[in-house]
Amino acid sequence: MTENLYPELEDRLRPLVEPLAPPRPGEWLAEHREKGQMFRQYLAANPVRRDRDLTTIYLCVIGECDTAQQSVIDITREFLVIFFDSPVVVRRTVPASAIPNTAKRKHPDWGDRQLLAPYILHEILEPDRPDDALAYLALTARDLWPGDGWNFVYGQANLRRRVGVWSIYRNGYPGKNAEAFRVCLRRTAMTAAHETGHILTMMHCTMNRCLMNGCNHAEERDSTPLRLCPVCLRKLLWNLQVEPSGYLRRLAEFCAAHGLGEAEWFGRAAELLVV
Repeated sequence: MTENLYPELEDRLRPLVEPLAPPRPGEWLAEHREKGQMFRQYLAANPVRRDRDLTTIYLCVIGECDTAQQSVIDITREFLVIFFDSPVVVRRTVPASAIPNTAKRKHPDWGDRQLLAPYILHEILEPDRPDDALAYLALTARDLWPGDGWNFVYGQANLRRRVGVWSIYRNGYPGKNAEAFRVCLRRTAMTAAHETGHILTMMHCTMNRCLMNGCNHAEERDSTPLRLCPVCLRKLLWNLQVEPSGYLRRLAEFCAAHGLGEAEWFGRAAELLVV
């Protein structure tokens, strides 16, 4: 049977499209000249995808988390289960003391303690990646930096190695109050889904407001929606081969339960896709 390419999806969801405004100075697309990725280009890229061999998303926790941070991580794991329609399993924990000094630093200006993201990708995740891993993701409450010339990074992924890492350090402290918890959860879920999208060979979206938009700073990140635009949603649905309306309703219910603000969009999209 021919795989479902969801040809109707972009047309039916056109009323929900929000084109990106021209980038302002300092925003991602003002500094990174990216061409984007249409659906046909995604197919041509031979993307990493879920199949009978690659079935499960694994997590690796780096360093220590307190109770509020652990709750954010636990709920984010539930979000990833729904968003990628796959089991998400905590595989191991790695104490920060196990990271060598060559992969740690204090930021030269701010003094923040940081871990080197490429070390986590290449030295911790890649050698330990299970054969059935659709993705192997590290998460940490420590700040990350990707190497010389960068101050920090929210997350980083290797598209073909199926590994990624993200940090909740810059997402605000979730134990402060209920609103701080909600904000931290939204930011964490967004980064986790964004980086996992990269692992599934989804490039930054340059056309519409979308979870796969690149971001340079906190204001730009917080303006990024916790949803895929119709073009990128079509890529993911093809990758997972899931029924669209039921998938979107599950996301709507999750977002409503946790106050994430995207429930109405997901619900409306599900209605538009009902045959």
